[in-house]
Amino acid sequence: MKEKEIERLNLLKSEENKLYANENINYICGIDEAGRGPLAGPVVVGAVIMPKDSLIEGVNDSKKISEKKREKIYEQIVEEAIAYSVRNCSSR
Repeated sequence: MKEKEIERLNLLKSEENKLYANENINYICGIDEAGRGPLAGPVVVGAVIMPKDSLIEGVNDSKKISEKKREKIYEQIVEEAIAYSVRNCSSR
């Protein structure tokens, strides 16, 4: 992985690193949703706990990367994750 990418990823993780360093925190769960929202539904929600030292090349806002790259990163996340879950929710 290139030095510039490592710097970018470390910047993304800066808030997490502050929490790990200053609090009695062992795990941080990242969550996100995709869809039209609970009133318009349906929504897909994902949650993941990654190891503290995890750096996956290319991780970014999913709207900013190609579908092929998202699929590759998803595989890496699933392989490396301490825990993860993906759920579908409807508005009904």
